[in-house]
Amino acid sequence: MPLDASPIDSNAWLAGFSDSDGHFSVRLSGCYGSDESQGRGRVQCVFTINQREIHKRTGDSCVPFMQKLADHFLCNLNYKTTMIDYFKGPAKLVVFFVQSDKSHHLVTSYFTKYPLMSSKHLNYLCYEKSLNYLGKRLTQEEISELRNIKGSMNNKRTEFT
Repeated sequence: MPLDASPIDSNAWLAGFSDSDGHFSVRLSGCYGSDESQGRGRVQCVFTINQREIHKRTGDSCVPFMQKLADHFLCNLNYKTTMIDYFKGPAKLVVFFVQSDKSHHLVTSYFTKYPLMSSKHLNYLCYEKSLNYLGKRLTQEEISELRNIKGSMNNKRTEFT
């Protein structure tokens, strides 16, 4: 079948793709990332997808559809080379990071309309909850809440309901 050229937010294709290859994370930096109570910290919520630059089986470039995704989320497409064991050598990747405050609503509106169907949905819910902490000066209780959220995401997740 030919590549789907419809607008990103017109169907659930990206939700299925994200269930497989998407990643949601929450980062805490500054005093929020340590046990210090002085100073200012930063909360960063990130949605990202990375792909090989060239599809191994077909030889087609992944750049056009990855650029379309990056454009939709108002972020840049980046190129990187990394060593990945299961690629058995260096891999050229294309990646985008949705992390700016102006783009989070695009992520939440898409995944509200087209929910994820795997346990990654739980990571998305943590990401979405963490957006409420952006741009605020957090109390120790809020920092602790965010650390708990972060500590229950991705490979640290122990509950799947």
